[in-house]
Amino acid sequence: MTVYTSRINTALAHLAGGDSVQAEALFRAVLAEAPDCGAAWHGLACVARHTNQPRTAIASVAHALTLAEGDHEKAQFHLTLAAALDEAGHLREALAACRVVLLLEPREFRAKAFLSELLYRSGQEDEAASVFAEALSLAREPVSLLMRHGTFLMAERRLGAATGAFQALAALCPQDAMAFANLGAAFFENGEMQAALVALEQAVTLATPSARTLNNLGLVCQALGLFTKAEAAFAQAVKLAPEDCVVAVNRATLLAETGRRDEAETVFRTVMQGGGVLSAQAGFNLSMLALASGNLAEGWALFESRREVLGLTPFETPWLGETTDVRVRVDAEQGLGDMIQFLRFVPEAARRAPLLLNLPEQILSLLDFMPVMTPLLQSGRVVLEGEASLACSLLSLPALLGVTHIDPSPYLDFGSVREAGRIGVFHAGNATYRFDARRSLKPELLAPLLSVADLVFVSLQQDAAPEGMMPGGGATLVETAHALARCERVIGVDTMLAHLAGAMGVPLWLLDREGGDWRWQGPDWYQQTRIFRPEGLLPPAQAWPPVIARVAEALRERSGCDGL
Repeated sequence: MTVYTSRINTALAHLAGGDSVQAEALFRAVLAEAPDCGAAWHGLACVARHTNQPRTAIASVAHALTLAEGDHEKAQFHLTLAAALDEAGHLREALAACRVVLLLEPREFRAKAFLSELLYRSGQEDEAASVFAEALSLAREPVSLLMRHGTFLMAERRLGAATGAFQALAALCPQDAMAFANLGAAFFENGEMQAALVALEQAVTLATPSARTLNNLGLVCQALGLFTKAEAAFAQAVKLAPEDCVVAVNRATLLAETGRRDEAETVFRTVMQGGGVLSAQAGFNLSMLALASGNLAEGWALFESRREVLGLTPFETPWLGETTDVRVRVDAEQGLGDMIQFLRFVPEAARRAPLLLNLPEQILSLLDFMPVMTPLLQSGRVVLEGEASLACSLLSLPALLGVTHIDPSPYLDFGSVREAGRIGVFHAGNATYRFDARRSLKPELLAPLLSVADLVFVSLQQDAAPEGMMPGGGATLVETAHALARCERVIGVDTMLAHLAGAMGVPLWLLDREGGDWRWQGPDWYQQTRIFRPEGLLPPAQAWPPVIARVAEALRERSGCDGL
């Protein structure tokens, strides 16, 4: 069929340029003259894939295979078949078709690269990585291959592997700004903020940055507490893309954290009211401003948008807060600290409906020390296993119950007597938290605290105690709570332990990061809480030492274990 080669290549060129209509017309013209032209049938399959018709593509390429001439053409057709099968949702069949390509053409690097993607998605990570390495070794021009592979891995949230792909790309293209921009984005998504900063700053120096690159740079600087740099990056991104809601919302989040809440609120309301994919994110951000200002009615209503933002599946039969005799399953959501904070609403919910608590065992273990829960558990009003016809989230209880006032009274009682002079300390949280660089403290920063005389400092961290402190945590949440209960007071950053101490009524001195969480800005959630914050929007290394100095001085002046 070499007589039709030129016409088929012309049609493929039209398709590559996005003109599927002209491409299809040319392929069909060839078939009108030569119905047994396998290449033209394959061309129709490519058109069908381009127009999101994978089933049509499968049928066309299957017919093309019956007409294929030689192993090379068969391999080409099977590669298209594999892609169409994958697009139609037939992963296993796509894998099989891709392996056929490599039986026919063992050095076909495109098939190896695609096979790697299919293997990743089927959970065969080791083979996937090995097969891609083979593809890379066979490719004459690896740049586009690495770009596609890194982008695929990012979409699959295989962030460590994506970082490796973009590192290889940056090494091959040391003057390519896009290579470093992609590497910075991968580092950022993987929580490697300092590495992300280096890569993105390199991207900005190599070429005029895009709004997307500046947006990512702003996010990284914000996460690291480099507020001036973050504002400059976001401001430049807004100038380049004034209609981009992603950039607008991200910049508004920084404005909210740095005290410009009215400006932030205006942006969030505008985006939320405009609808679109960012409406829920804007509503969620607005909820945190409302809750921090004490506007609980609006705050809780908007707080429900978090479920869309987090991609949580709606309940099939949701409980709407009504009084009912039908049992309601209360599901866990987010971290242990959130669950401890929202446990206080369970008794009120149980007054409206019988409950099944579908919470982690660590949280359920605390119920034995929550006096108000004892009669509810004994009567069966609240159960820990069984079936329920309705469902809701633990974090939705305030919205469902119409909460307009927070009672800060302790609700966990571990019965221990606080020991004068015993100070519990927790200086770090989960390192994967986006703002952990602004929250967690290096142990050496605590030295001014340890210099206060006549005190015993106990580390409540799970890892080894810093020098100058006794180990004092527990292996379980209950053991940790007992350790907290012995302390005259606890000093720590915003982690689950802060909520546990607050719920128990242990005096808490919270080291709250700049632009800290809404929970520590509005109505008091816990009675005996004193908050120490950085001042001046300084980077963490400069912001925290004055705070620690103030805490050390407050320790020297403390009035004893009954006060803050």
